[in-house]
Amino acid sequence: MDLQITLAILGAAGVVSAALSALKGLLDQVPEVIRSWRRVVDEARRSRTDDGGDSAR
Repeated sequence: MDLQITLAILGAAGVVSAALSALKGLLDQVPEVIRSWRRVVDEARRSRTDDGGDSAR
């Protein structure tokens, strides 16, 4: 019985560790996604300004 509890704790710790590692990987990508989104928005604004604000050509 004690061995099963120990194995369950170790298994749960492994799952939590893997989940945290995956979460860290995702969170590490967030700043680059935000930078890319800002570049897209800036370029869209620049394009709109270059067109003279006339979106219905």
